[in-house]
Amino acid sequence: MLPKLSDAEVKLLRLFATIVEAGGFTAAQTQLNISQSRISSMMADLEARLGMRLCQRGRVGFRLTDKGRVVYEASRRLFAGLEEFRAEVGALRGRLVGELSIGVVDNTISNPDSHLAEAISRFSARPNDVEISVHIAAPTELEQAVLQGRMQVAIGAFHHHAAGLGYERLFMEEQTLLCGRGHPLFARGPDQISRADVTAADYADRGYMEGAKTRKPIELAAKATAYHMEALALLVLSGAYIAYLPTHYAQSWVERGQMRPLMARELAYHSLFELITRRGTHRTLVLRTFLEDLRQAHRHVKLRPGRSAPPSAGTSKGDATADPLRRHAAAK
Repeated sequence: MLPKLSDAEVKLLRLFATIVEAGGFTAAQTQLNISQSRISSMMADLEARLGMRLCQRGRVGFRLTDKGRVVYEASRRLFAGLEEFRAEVGALRGRLVGELSIGVVDNTISNPDSHLAEAISRFSARPNDVEISVHIAAPTELEQAVLQGRMQVAIGAFHHHAAGLGYERLFMEEQTLLCGRGHPLFARGPDQISRADVTAADYADRGYMEGAKTRKPIELAAKATAYHMEALALLVLSGAYIAYLPTHYAQSWVERGQMRPLMARELAYHSLFELITRRGTHRTLVLRTFLEDLRQAHRHVKLRPGRSAPPSAGTSKGDATADPLRRHAAAK
């Protein structure tokens, strides 16, 4: 391969990175939309060009060699450099150029304090040739994707705070404990339900919350587990379990009489939603501009009493100092 790097070889390196991040050939097959035999053939081609073995595969599973790990990390730096080159050249023409991968937890769209759609609208209104992708995943998966560079920014309620990531407060989300029609507690009056009744009920928890420190006002032992909000709502609607759901998300079922809150004044709590980015890496102009639009979209959102609002530029949209793209052009 060396000393020159062709387009075909960059393509092979991207395939290799996808395989590594997916955890193996089989898992990468769906993402790449090519057969496993074709993936194997392309990997063999890459290893032949490099003159080294990059990974072990077979019955023992997928595992990077020491050299493969070095090549993967170098590939990530290469892709970032190519992306920054595209962004720099695009900025010279007054346009944003590149890719923007955004992650978010499921079912935040009905939260009145979530203004991600507004941020995307602001960003898309700028002169740009940016390919935007939006991914829905659990908080732990979002953190891993940002750490690995597969996403540039993600939004969710993160309870562990992983090393290597920067966390910035964005908005709040109220969580209400609910039961569904058919549950023994559903038909009881508000003054006929005690904390002992609640703790005795079968509780469904979010699988990604295991071991996380939360501010729940009551300790509940999980009898069922769900990894997506819709699955959790399904368990509540079954009438067999109680569970915490975002208040805004459960509202339509409550209004239809299919769910009811349990001791809402005592047992409701708030989750802090944060945006995360990877520490210690160069932020492209595309990412810096989107982060500015995200902060501006949330600039009037109030957090819990006693907590400050999310950081913002504090200047109008027309001010060049509030706009990374205009600042970049002015610097040139």
